[in-house]
Amino acid sequence: MTSGDRRRTAADEVAGAACCRRPVRLWGTTVEPGTGELGGRRFLVACKDRRALLCPACAQRYQADAFHLVVSGLRGGKGVPASVAGHPACFLTLTAPSFGPVHSRPATEKKDAVCRPRRDASRCAHGVARSCKVRHEPGDPRLGTALCARCFDYEGAVVWNARVSLLWQRTSVLMRRAVAAVGGLTARQQAEVFRFSYVKVVEFQRRGLVHLHVVVRADGPEGSGDPPPAWLDGPTLLAGVEEAVARANVPAPLGESGGTAVVRWGEERTARLLADDDHDAVASYLAKYAVKAATEEPGLVHRLDGDPGRALRRADPHTAALVEAAWRLGVRPELSSLRLRAHAHTFGYGGHFATKSRLWSTTFGALRAARARHAREAAGASDDFLEGSFSYLGRGYFSPEADGLAEVLAEAIATRPRRVPATSPSPSSRGPYGR
Repeated sequence: MTSGDRRRTAADEVAGAACCRRPVRLWGTTVEPGTGELGGRRFLVACKDRRALLCPACAQRYQADAFHLVVSGLRGGKGVPASVAGHPACFLTLTAPSFGPVHSRPATEKKDAVCRPRRDASRCAHGVARSCKVRHEPGDPRLGTALCARCFDYEGAVVWNARVSLLWQRTSVLMRRAVAAVGGLTARQQAEVFRFSYVKVVEFQRRGLVHLHVVVRADGPEGSGDPPPAWLDGPTLLAGVEEAVARANVPAPLGESGGTAVVRWGEERTARLLADDDHDAVASYLAKYAVKAATEEPGLVHRLDGDPGRALRRADPHTAALVEAAWRLGVRPELSSLRLRAHAHTFGYGGHFATKSRLWSTTFGALRAARARHAREAAGASDDFLEGSFSYLGRGYFSPEADGLAEVLAEAIATRPRRVPATSPSPSSRGPYGR
């Protein structure tokens, strides 16, 4: 085979796998068009990983799907009626409480503003200064790390991450109850008068704590095509949401110290109503975070197998301390239900990174099926499907030339500019919680 033939073959492989960085190799059987005869052949299937750290091309498609999934629940489309744009909706940003001071960028834009200014020169019990007179640049590796590692409550942070999904579940229940009380409804009557639909995305702050971005929409009992009652307007929805967020709490074991703590949302949180011109910006914002991993550390992109020491060789001390805390607490009987060792690579968080209620809008599966159908129609292909069983052959391209081409394309995709909203719908990323 000539070099030109190898390049063409490599290009075909990469195109067939949609520029995936680490496709799945399969062996299967096909139905030959026209003859109906069965034949065996090798296939490359895109990995479909949502994390840009692992596969920029698949993550880009996931991000586009996430945008359409979110925005269709706000303005209609993809099977959702356009009338949904008239339903009241609010945008929430929920954070964790403080588990110890960390390095951060100040909220002010003043050039002389520093990380943690203090008039006194006090030190903690371990002799570490409680102040930091540095103005950290956005890429500073110290951002989000503890001023004093011995003061930072790593165990509490891990347990909070593990309980945040239950805390959100409790919050959503309290939202419905708070709004139902305004309408003079019981819990049973509420389901017959209105319902809430939501979509949420998880972001990890630089300090390793989970940060939720949520859009909540009020509907009638039938969902997006059914308007809520007239009394359930935007201010009523917002008041109910704020009350629920302030009241929500769940118990959590304290790990090695014993006893039980109460898990609540942090004080740095926002809730605001959405206008029509917010829809694209909010959808872009949530989609951007849907493709981010818990950390950029390559050793922590998958679950840990055995002692975490090997995976943490290149991790910074703050990240390593969170993982080690989860690993250490994971063997305690009272914490077994949290499965902390299984989720040590995500600092104890075991939930999904993007979730929605059933009636928010379309699904990722429906969007992928529509894209596949469009691709077949554009190529003039038939709907003959693969038959029989598939065998897993491994990961990666069949030829080294294709692997090299995919690597170059992945780097180009990862570094090219992407459209983001001009004004962030979230509170400032600079603050005492060190995103």
